[in-house]
Amino acid sequence: MTAVLQEIIGLLTSGISSLASGLGSGMQALVSNIFLETGQSGTTLSTFGGMIVIFGAISLTIAISKWVTSWLTSWGN
Repeated sequence: MTAVLQEIIGLLTSGISSLASGLGSGMQALVSNIFLETGQSGTTLSTFGGMIVIFGAISLTIAISKWVTSWLTSWGN
């Protein structure tokens, strides 16, 4: 009975690990196709990837500026 149970658990876990491996490689390929361009000069950031980086930097700058302003104005309290 123990051997049968171990085989069932082995089948279930190998199926889960292969599913996770397949999902991971698919997501990696999707992200690479969206954010990277491969040409003769090598791999570079795509236009869409560059825009994401720029907007992310702007968002981070605004958030940090708001945090610093809030921190500085709280000194008097």
